[in-house]
Amino acid sequence: MFLQKNILNAISYVKPKLTGAGFSLFIFFTVFFIAADFDLYGVSKDLNNPFLWSIFYGYGIICSIFIDLLAVKIPKITGTIKIAFYVLAGYLIFLPFGWMMVIVGGTVGALCSLVFYFGTYMARKNAFFKYIFAICAPFILCIILNTDFTVKKDWREWKRNSSYIALFDYFHGEHAIPIYAEKGQTITFSVKIQNNNGGGHGFHVLNKDGDVVAMKEVDESTYQIKAAEKSIYHIIVTGDKLKGSFTVTWDVNE
Repeated sequence: MFLQKNILNAISYVKPKLTGAGFSLFIFFTVFFIAADFDLYGVSKDLNNPFLWSIFYGYGIICSIFIDLLAVKIPKITGTIKIAFYVLAGYLIFLPFGWMMVIVGGTVGALCSLVFYFGTYMARKNAFFKYIFAICAPFILCIILNTDFTVKKDWREWKRNSSYIALFDYFHGEHAIPIYAEKGQTITFSVKIQNNNGGGHGFHVLNKDGDVVAMKEVDESTYQIKAAEKSIYHIIVTGDKLKGSFTVTWDVNE
């Protein structure tokens, strides 16, 4: 009975922290979404960065708990001083990156910390607010980061055993081209992109776990990767509001 009560008390204590993390991350995402001209593809890729989640749900919650402990140990700490500690925490995270980052990034961090604190405050005042941002908001963000928002217009493609060609009037996002290789084999490939409107573009290779694979440049527009295991590797071609075409050719050998 005593253990159950402690567990319930711990859950009750953590809920406002989860609300603060969810609320501040949701506001962060909303601001970025507006600043990115409502580009869901780009923002979803930024949101997929584990470091971003660790800041809000790791660093943010730990700092909030630490500030609460200080308030218990030092009764003279007022609400204003607690807010000042939150602001300080927003600056301190950028300290290892140099003073310029402390000044620029720390200001953003301080604002996020204040939003975090406001989220914890509202969680104690409003149960609906608490559950919306402790549960619903991160759930929605998880759906967004696992959704492909690639946009293709007038997309035409030609697939062969060792080549892929695509022509398009608009390409914003990414397109994956799968290539199977046995362990130890070398995939040699070439990516040629025709840019007709000045849009952005690029490419990279992912393994089956979604991790980026190191490429070796062997010639102009020609690269190689070594298959670390028997698997399907994906050449990911990306476009940023691009009009034109791209051609990918490849060869797999020992």
